Amino acid sequence: MRGKANSETEKKRVRLNMVVEGEPAKWLGEWKERGLVTSYTDAVIQALRTFNEKVTEQDLKAVQLNNMKSLNDDY
Repeated sequence: MRGKANSETEKKRVRLNMVVEGEPAKWLGEWKERGLVTSYTDAVIQALRTFNEKVTEQDLKAVQLNNMKSLNDDY
């Protein structure tokens, strides 16, 4: 009998079925040739991780800016 999965250990899955054209397709081919990615799936995962890092950085900067504005308003 299987118990409920803990939300932290439960893996989320998304299936992507897509065709990449143009410049992004060129990037993928070059990255694969250079050995920077092992597969197109690997490239998509790396790109998503990088995008997530950038979004997180922007969110942090926005919070810092709001905190600085709040401190300036207090004085």
